[in-house]
Amino acid sequence: MSDRMTGQDASFDNAPQYADTRGGNTAVVCYGLMIATLFTAFATGLIALIVAYVAREDDDHWTNSHYTFVIRTFWISILYAIILGFFTLVIGWVPLLGWAIVGLMALYTTAWFIGRNVIGLLRALNGSPIDNPKSWFFG
Repeated sequence: MSDRMTGQDASFDNAPQYADTRGGNTAVVCYGLMIATLFTAFATGLIALIVAYVAREDDDHWTNSHYTFVIRTFWISILYAIILGFFTLVIGWVPLLGWAIVGLMALYTTAWFIGRNVIGLLRALNGSPIDNPKSWFFG
C-alpha cells in the first residue's frame, strides 16, 4: 500500500485558510472594487464604500480593520482628487511647470491609491488585519 493520500491533494492541508467563521472574502471584494475604480471613475469605489459600511461591525474582528481602511481610502482619495482639481485650475494652465506639478501630483495620488489597495488586498488574503487602519499612508 502506498503512503500517498487518495482523493485529496497533500498540499491542501498546508494551504492558508482565507476565511474563518465570518471570513474575509467581502474585504477582498472591496479591495477589488477599489482597484477597479481606476477604470470606472469612482463608480465601483462607491459600491465598495457602501459594502464596507454595511459589512463593518462593532466587534474587534480582523476584517473590521480592512473595512475601516477601505472607507478611509475612499474618502482620502476623494480629498486628493479635489486638491488635484484645485491645483489643475490654479496652475494647470501654466505651460510646462504647471503641467509638471499637476502631473506629479496625479502620479503620486495614483501610486498612493494603488499601493494602499494592494497592501490591503494582500493582508486580507493572508487573513491578517491592517495594523493602523486610520493612517493616511499604508497602514
